Amino acid sequence: MLDDFSGSPPAGFPDHPHRGFETVTYMLQEVYHQDFAGHKGIIHIGDVQWMTAGRAIIHSEMPTGDGPQKGL
Repeated sequence: MLDDFSGSPPAGFPDHPHRGFETVTYMLQEVYHQDFAGHKGIIHIGDVQWMTAGRAIIHSEMPTGDGPQKGL
């Protein structure tokens, strides 16, 4: 699946689960990522995030500023 997403504050991807699959995200704008396991940080423009989703982990991705968040 190739997903092209875009959103502007206050929109984002608030707390939500993934289970049993992996996601690969290439960021075209910055986004702040955090999860309930205590991991957090900014995914910068041009960064790739590879996430393996297990059970019971809730995470979120939210804009870091006033502009849009955009990624693939």
